Amino acid sequence: MKTTANKISQIVSIVLIFSAFFLLNDCSKSPQEKVKTVLANAQLSEEDKIKMAAFSLFGERLKEIDITKVDDTKGTKYEIYLGFGGTSALTFLGSDQYANQMKLELALGTYRFLQCLKGFRIGKYRMSLIKPFFIKNGEARGAEEFEIYRFRADAEELKTIEGFQETDSFASDNYDVPTEKVIEVLNRIVENWKVELDQFARIEIK
Repeated sequence: MKTTANKISQIVSIVLIFSAFFLLNDCSKSPQEKVKTVLANAQLSEEDKIKMAAFSLFGERLKEIDITKVDDTKGTKYEIYLGFGGTSALTFLGSDQYANQMKLELALGTYRFLQCLKGFRIGKYRMSLIKPFFIKNGEARGAEEFEIYRFRADAEELKTIEGFQETDSFASDNYDVPTEKVIEVLNRIVENWKVELDQFARIEIK
């Protein structure tokens, strides 16, 4: 009986996730609105809400996600890993701009993700930049994905950064460029994280 009940519970969970996923495919909604839809769904577990919020914000740029539930004296918190990247090996940035711009993109993704999930206790937070690059091996050419940068941070500490709570992480101009206040917060986030992997020096941009 327990086995049957467990299977039914798993099926119900899968159905709820797929139902939420189809709701998120409404292109008329902004990522922010999609996240609000996910968080308002009382049928989803907290872990499913975190996963769906990540999909809502990053779409196909979300390469990986891993969530670990941890219980302590204060209750439940989550350790989260996100693999974030792009789908194209092309860039219009110069080599001197590339590393800095990619770090700011990671910081912006982190800022929006954590600000949207402000009601969740998140402890250890790690994020990777995974990008496709053109590879030449003799006569063979092709594109392969590589992890080129990874950092870790304490999410609750990031939330205490000056301006983190007061500034709207989605604030931008008509060209979707973050405002000066947002960029100030992004730079503080970069200053506060710990680098685990940095392969930018090995990238050659032509």
